[in-house]
Amino acid sequence: MAISPSQLGGMLGDPNQTLNGLTSGGLAQLFRTGPGVRATPKLGLAMRFRVTVGDVQLGLWKSCRGLRADFKPEVVRVAGDYVGQYHLPGEVSYPPVVLERAVQRDQSEQLQQWLVRVLQSWQDGTGDSTRTTARITLLDADGEATASWVLYGVRPSSWAGPDLSADTNQVAVERLELVHEGFFPDLQSRAATATLSSSTLGSVTFAYNPARMNITRSSRPSQLVGQGRSVVVASDSALRVSAGEVLLVGTGVAEDVQKLIAFSGPPSLGDRGQTPNDADLPPLTFTWGQLSMEVKLSTLNVNLTRFDGNGQPVRAQATLDLVVYQGDIFPRRAGAPARPRSVWTDPAQWRQRAAAADVDDPTRAQARGAATGGARLPGVRR
Repeated sequence: MAISPSQLGGMLGDPNQTLNGLTSGGLAQLFRTGPGVRATPKLGLAMRFRVTVGDVQLGLWKSCRGLRADFKPEVVRVAGDYVGQYHLPGEVSYPPVVLERAVQRDQSEQLQQWLVRVLQSWQDGTGDSTRTTARITLLDADGEATASWVLYGVRPSSWAGPDLSADTNQVAVERLELVHEGFFPDLQSRAATATLSSSTLGSVTFAYNPARMNITRSSRPSQLVGQGRSVVVASDSALRVSAGEVLLVGTGVAEDVQKLIAFSGPPSLGDRGQTPNDADLPPLTFTWGQLSMEVKLSTLNVNLTRFDGNGQPVRAQATLDLVVYQGDIFPRRAGAPARPRSVWTDPAQWRQRAAAADVDDPTRAQARGAATGGARLPGVRR
């Protein structure tokens, strides 16, 4: 409501008009946006906010704690440098968000209904694959939103009812604790998931990538080949990749586990309990984003950790021991130049190299470069 200076004078002269102007907000509007008055930014009030989970309005709350991100950089200590330290990017973690409020009939009932729906999804095995978002909106003095935070992958971790006692007259307070996967919208795209596939047996896509991968290779004797006196000690020089803590979640866990068992080869053969060797294992492809390896599954270990009400597994943890039988673990990117290598030759052999290349003038060989078949003369680095 905008008023003129003459109207303002009349209002100030008449107490009744002044009261009406204050009640209608005319004076407040004038002082906020009138001529020569600087507009002040609207500030969010800590005691005014609302919470929404999914499409459910959880009502008003008394307090909200835990809107924080801990970046946890990794500290690197370097030998010989004892007066400083270096920091590498670590893993971001988010503490639980804790909400508290007085118990109110309608709002508390809505909260209980939402918790029941969450528990039903946990019981039927669909809770692992569902994602729920929550929004916490901060309000100003006029009830307008000034800031909001969207929490991704929200799940309840704790609910506590009020402490009841006949010895106190305090307001009954309930407490809700939520865990989430972060509130940075630009960073919520998940990393590419790993897949183990066969051209004939199908494929298994893991819900969560391995927490770590170990690459091992040994040239020491580790196998006994043959029987009786004709025992031959052989060397196991295969390149092995161990992918641990690979998670399978959802209603298709039983089918995925069956595929992994088929990937590990046929069962024991014959009455002597002979097991298949690497040649009998089906060829597989382990894919993770741009990483692709031709492997065979030599060892499989699966732990079924969660079941639904009908006894069907809905969560499993697997450890895979893969043998790379073809190609590289990290294929060279297309078009990427090979990294230059520094090779030093033995200075004492320059005469032998020059004579073998039929070069009698070392200076001429150094200038031409290729006369020694690619080998450099002493002191020349490539």
